Amino acid sequence: MRTPWAAALSLFASAWLSAAPAWQPDLVYNAGDTVTVAGTDYRAQWWTRGQSPQQHAGPIGGGQPWLVLDPAQPPLACGDAWRDGIAYNGNAVVSRQGRNYLAGWWTRGNDPASAGNRAVWRDLGDCNYTRQYTFTLTSRHVQPLTFGPDTAGNAYPIEVMLPDGFQPELAYPVLYVLDWFLLADTFRQQLQDLRDADRLQPFIVVGIGCADSEPACWLRRERDYTPSYWLAEEHFLGNTDPALRITGGGPGFLAFLKHELIPRIETHYLTRPADRGIHGTSLSALLVSHALVHDSALFGHYLINSPALWYHDNQLAGEAQTGSAERYRGVESVFLSMGELEGSPYLEDTARFAAVLAGKTVPVRHVVLPARTHESAALAASREGLPYAYGR
Repeated sequence: MRTPWAAALSLFASAWLSAAPAWQPDLVYNAGDTVTVAGTDYRAQWWTRGQSPQQHAGPIGGGQPWLVLDPAQPPLACGDAWRDGIAYNGNAVVSRQGRNYLAGWWTRGNDPASAGNRAVWRDLGDCNYTRQYTFTLTSRHVQPLTFGPDTAGNAYPIEVMLPDGFQPELAYPVLYVLDWFLLADTFRQQLQDLRDADRLQPFIVVGIGCADSEPACWLRRERDYTPSYWLAEEHFLGNTDPALRITGGGPGFLAFLKHELIPRIETHYLTRPADRGIHGTSLSALLVSHALVHDSALFGHYLINSPALWYHDNQLAGEAQTGSAERYRGVESVFLSMGELEGSPYLEDTARFAAVLAGKTVPVRHVVLPARTHESAALAASREGLPYAYGR
């Protein structure tokens, strides 16, 4: 089945693919030859004649003479980045310096790009990186939730944006942006403005979206971004069913990030884990604050705009106060912002939270955005916060 990623990559590769000649049963094809049958393109993995690609195609190294050329998969798309300390089994595909390689057997520490390792790694040729694409990742740690007519699912559309001039052999920071279904357009514009002004170092952006209906996406926010179950919030949402818990799914969502999404992204690209960042607004900023207080090593940079610290009667602020400074070791920066017009007690709550963090020797910058409300603060927060976390 073709994915959005495949559709994007097909534009990149279509001109080359359309040049493939039709397969002829009486011709000899050598490794690397490309043919077309019924609109599908195939590449020969070795010498072959008379073997129909439709009947004799399989995965790379799978024993069949023909390989289907899917723009979303190797060999056209680049495989996971090769790493020196990782062990690879036979038939593993990795990318190195813009080319894909196939492992002939178990190997570790043998650089695919080295001519001396041709017996270990088979060169599959050039591969492509798409600057911006979307794929869907279904979580094992988040459970679907039905409330009234709405069902909040556990499949997340993930948008990946590579920096301009992306180089596969360089390691980049990755910034994970929550509430992408609300913030995507605003964030992209602020990011582009800052890049045009040459104010940012290059980094990869990963936006975590929602493909459900709008009411279900708002339901997801209550499930995914609240760190604890709170009966008062359940009542506010209109939930009177004691067997149903809408709130308190934040730890499961963080597990999705930690054990599913981050490994998926940071295996595919070379990254700098110490400079990994997370960005949240309002309720998602509450979850970012929770991650900072309870699992600070997961990210190096925390961008927190208009956090809902009021949740569960300011429980998180108390947890931050009682925690030791040691738990924040490795935090590179915290950017806390509020709109000037968000009012009391929210401005004071955020100021106290910033003071607590500073008292724990956390590098924090607290900013009040002039003339901004809770709704409009997001229109300026990234423009202020991104240069603080990832400025040149």
